[in-house]
Amino acid sequence: MNPAPSAPEKPVTRAPSKPAVVRGMLTCLLSGEWNGGERYTESEACERFGVSRTPVREALLELQGLGLVELRRHFGAVFLPFGPEELREVYAVRSLLEVEATRLATGRLDRAKAEAMMADFRRIRESGGIDPDWRHDREFHAAVARASGNRRLAAEIGRYGDLVQTVREIVGAQALGIHTTTADEHLAILEAIHSGDAAAAAEAMRQHLAQASDTAAASVRAMRGQ
Repeated sequence: MNPAPSAPEKPVTRAPSKPAVVRGMLTCLLSGEWNGGERYTESEACERFGVSRTPVREALLELQGLGLVELRRHFGAVFLPFGPEELREVYAVRSLLEVEATRLATGRLDRAKAEAMMADFRRIRESGGIDPDWRHDREFHAAVARASGNRRLAAEIGRYGDLVQTVREIVGAQALGIHTTTADEHLAILEAIHSGDAAAAAEAMRQHLAQASDTAAASVRAMRGQ
């Protein structure tokens, strides 16, 4: 007697992970749907995002570490304001970290890697093209952070870089057509590093992140219709 045919396997569906919950919460804050000072419980977040408590708790802990939420015992999460000015504060911290990393990276960044990145940014500049998903941008900042030789500094830069990338995806900053400007700024940093001028490289990074801060703040204002 032949065995009964087995039932077809159901496709495995995965609940949204911590990054998806972080993105969802940041979207609510950036859009102004959630305001600073508002209380939000884990159960409310679970219901909204369709997840268990674990990714919600992980997301809240990450946002707490970035200074975007306060977790109060037996009370829940209280979100802090996160609009254009708060985003500028994020960039100010990022600048403190990355300017120092750039100074340290001068003389340490692999020359072949630097030359390859410069070729990428020249292509973007000369073609008037874009940097899809800011891939070259992220690789550049990660390479400079690693070349600093300070693992803790690099890890902290990566944490803020992840936040900035999430904000970019939410507000659609890529549509602002700033990739040629960014390519020029990256080239200035890399050329200073390549020539061994630590002071010039650090200053070029400072100027680059000041421009990025202005662009990000303008993007959030546009998102809010301000």
